[in-house]
Amino acid sequence: MAILVKKTWHLFIGLISASLFASSAFAAGSVAMQIEHLIRQSIAEYNSAMDEGDSAAYLKYFASNAKYESPVFAYSGRTDLAKHLAAEFKTYKARYKVNRMYLLENTAAILLTWEAEDRNSGNSISIDMVGVYEVGSSGQFSSAVFYFDSARAKALADLAK
Repeated sequence: MAILVKKTWHLFIGLISASLFASSAFAAGSVAMQIEHLIRQSIAEYNSAMDEGDSAAYLKYFASNAKYESPVFAYSGRTDLAKHLAAEFKTYKARYKVNRMYLLENTAAILLTWEAEDRNSGNSISIDMVGVYEVGSSGQFSSAVFYFDSARAKALADLAK
Protein backbone atom coordinates (compact mmCIF):
# COMPACT_ATOMS: atom_id res chain seq x y z
CA MET A 1 0.00 0.00 0.00
CA ALA A 2 2.85 2.41 0.82
CA ILE A 3 4.34 1.86 -2.64
CA LEU A 4 0.98 2.64 -4.27
CA VAL A 5 0.63 5.85 -2.22
CA LYS A 6 4.19 6.84 -3.07
CA LYS A 7 3.64 6.22 -6.83
CA THR A 8 0.34 8.10 -6.71
CA TRP A 9 2.03 11.00 -4.92
CA HIS A 10 4.82 11.14 -7.57
CA LEU A 11 2.25 11.00 -10.36
CA PHE A 12 0.26 13.80 -8.71
CA ILE A 13 3.40 15.99 -8.30
CA GLY A 14 4.36 15.26 -11.91
CA LEU A 15 0.93 16.26 -13.19
CA ILE A 16 0.92 19.46 -11.13
CA SER A 17 4.41 20.37 -12.36
CA ALA A 18 3.49 19.62 -15.97
CA SER A 19 0.32 21.68 -15.77
CA LEU A 20 2.15 24.64 -14.22
CA PHE A 21 4.82 24.50 -16.92
CA ALA A 22 2.22 24.14 -19.67
CA SER A 23 0.23 27.11 -18.30
CA SER A 24 3.25 29.42 -18.21
CA ALA A 25 4.44 28.23 -21.62
CA PHE A 26 0.98 28.90 -23.05
CA ALA A 27 0.84 32.34 -21.44
CA ALA A 28 4.26 33.26 -22.82
CA GLY A 29 3.18 32.07 -26.25
CA SER A 30 0.04 34.18 -26.02
CA VAL A 31 2.02 37.33 -25.23
CA ALA A 32 4.44 36.64 -28.07
CA MET A 33 1.53 36.05 -30.42
CA GLN A 34 -0.06 39.35 -29.36
CA ILE A 35 3.21 41.22 -29.84
CA GLU A 36 3.72 39.65 -33.27
CA HIS A 37 0.16 40.55 -34.26
CA LEU A 38 0.61 44.15 -33.07
CA ILE A 39 3.83 44.54 -35.03
CA ARG A 40 2.49 42.99 -38.22
CA GLN A 41 -0.64 45.13 -37.92
CA SER A 42 1.36 48.33 -37.35
CA ILE A 43 3.65 47.65 -40.31
CA ALA A 44 0.67 46.94 -42.54
CA GLU A 45 -0.84 50.20 -41.25
CA TYR A 46 2.43 52.05 -42.03
CA ASN A 47 2.33 50.74 -45.59
CA SER A 48 -1.32 51.60 -46.19
CA ALA A 49 -1.07 54.93 -44.34
CA MET A 50 1.89 55.82 -46.55
CA ASP A 51 -0.28 55.22 -49.61
CA GLU A 52 -2.94 57.48 -48.10
CA GLY A 53 -0.45 60.08 -46.80
CA ASP A 54 -1.91 59.66 -43.30
CA SER A 55 0.96 59.50 -40.81
CA ALA A 56 -1.45 59.72 -37.85
CA ALA A 57 -2.73 56.24 -38.71
CA TYR A 58 0.73 54.85 -37.91
CA LEU A 59 1.42 57.21 -35.02
CA LYS A 60 -1.45 55.72 -32.99
CA TYR A 61 0.68 52.62 -32.31
CA PHE A 62 3.12 54.63 -30.17
CA ALA A 63 2.73 55.60 -26.53
CA SER A 64 2.75 59.31 -25.71
CA ASN A 65 6.29 59.09 -24.31
CA ALA A 66 7.67 56.63 -26.88
CA LYS A 67 11.27 56.69 -28.08
CA TYR A 68 11.90 56.48 -31.85
CA GLU A 69 15.59 56.30 -32.73
CA SER A 70 18.10 55.38 -35.39
CA PRO A 71 21.69 56.28 -36.28
CA VAL A 72 20.41 59.50 -37.89
CA PHE A 73 17.57 60.66 -35.63
CA ALA A 74 16.26 60.39 -32.08
CA TYR A 75 12.81 61.42 -30.93
CA SER A 76 11.14 61.15 -27.58
CA GLY A 77 7.44 61.68 -27.29
CA ARG A 78 4.55 61.54 -29.67
CA THR A 79 4.71 65.25 -30.59
CA ASP A 80 8.26 65.03 -32.00
CA LEU A 81 7.53 61.67 -33.58
CA ALA A 82 4.43 63.12 -35.27
CA LYS A 83 6.54 65.87 -36.87
CA HIS A 84 9.09 63.33 -38.11
CA LEU A 85 6.46 60.99 -39.55
CA ALA A 86 4.62 63.86 -41.23
CA ALA A 87 7.88 64.89 -42.94
CA GLU A 88 8.68 61.28 -43.87
CA PHE A 89 5.22 60.66 -45.32
CA LYS A 90 5.37 63.92 -47.26
CA THR A 91 8.84 63.24 -48.67
CA TYR A 92 8.65 59.53 -49.47
CA LYS A 93 6.40 56.87 -50.79
CA ALA A 94 7.77 54.00 -48.71
CA ARG A 95 7.04 50.47 -47.56
CA TYR A 96 8.41 48.23 -44.86
CA LYS A 97 8.98 44.62 -45.79
CA VAL A 98 9.35 42.19 -42.87
CA ASN A 99 12.04 39.63 -43.63
CA ARG A 100 12.21 37.91 -40.24
CA MET A 101 10.99 38.49 -36.69
CA TYR A 102 12.35 37.37 -33.33
CA LEU A 103 10.24 37.73 -30.19
CA LEU A 104 11.15 37.65 -26.53
CA GLU A 105 8.61 38.72 -23.91
CA ASN A 106 7.49 42.26 -24.83
CA THR A 107 10.32 42.89 -27.32
CA ALA A 108 10.66 42.09 -31.00
CA ALA A 109 13.71 42.35 -33.22
CA ILE A 110 12.68 42.56 -36.85
CA LEU A 111 14.83 42.29 -39.94
CA LEU A 112 13.24 44.83 -42.26
CA THR A 113 13.80 46.38 -45.63
CA TRP A 114 12.63 49.97 -46.02
CA GLU A 115 11.99 50.65 -49.70
CA ALA A 116 11.19 54.21 -50.64
CA GLU A 117 10.85 56.56 -53.55
CA ASP A 118 11.46 60.27 -53.13
CA ARG A 119 8.17 61.89 -54.14
CA ASN A 120 9.95 64.91 -55.71
CA SER A 121 12.98 63.41 -57.47
CA GLY A 122 11.71 59.89 -58.09
CA ASN A 123 14.99 58.49 -56.72
CA SER A 124 14.70 55.09 -55.05
CA ILE A 125 16.32 54.01 -51.82
CA SER A 126 16.36 50.60 -50.14
CA ILE A 127 17.75 50.16 -46.63
CA ASP A 128 18.09 46.86 -44.81
CA MET A 129 17.68 47.38 -41.09
CA VAL A 130 16.91 45.82 -37.76
CA GLY A 131 14.04 47.36 -35.81
CA VAL A 132 13.79 46.64 -32.10
CA TYR A 133 10.30 47.32 -30.83
CA GLU A 134 9.25 47.25 -27.18
CA VAL A 135 5.62 47.12 -26.19
CA GLY A 136 4.66 48.87 -22.97
CA SER A 137 1.86 48.12 -20.55
CA SER A 138 -0.43 50.40 -22.60
CA GLY A 139 -0.30 47.90 -25.46
CA GLN A 140 1.47 50.51 -27.60
CA PHE A 141 5.12 50.75 -28.58
CA SER A 142 7.19 52.33 -25.83
CA SER A 143 10.21 52.37 -28.12
CA ALA A 144 11.28 51.58 -31.64
CA VAL A 145 15.00 51.67 -32.34
CA PHE A 146 16.31 51.05 -35.85
CA TYR A 147 19.84 49.96 -36.74
CA PHE A 148 21.18 50.40 -40.27
CA ASP A 149 24.09 51.68 -42.31
CA SER A 150 23.75 55.43 -41.83
CA ALA A 151 25.85 56.15 -44.93
CA ARG A 152 22.98 54.78 -47.03
CA ALA A 153 20.45 56.96 -45.22
CA LYS A 154 21.66 60.50 -45.78
CA ALA A 155 18.21 61.52 -47.00
CA LEU A 156 16.67 60.33 -43.72
CA ALA A 157 19.22 62.33 -41.79
CA ASP A 158 18.17 65.41 -43.73
CA LEU A 159 14.58 64.90 -42.51
CA ALA A 160 15.77 65.11 -38.91
CA LYS A 161 17.18 68.62 -39.39
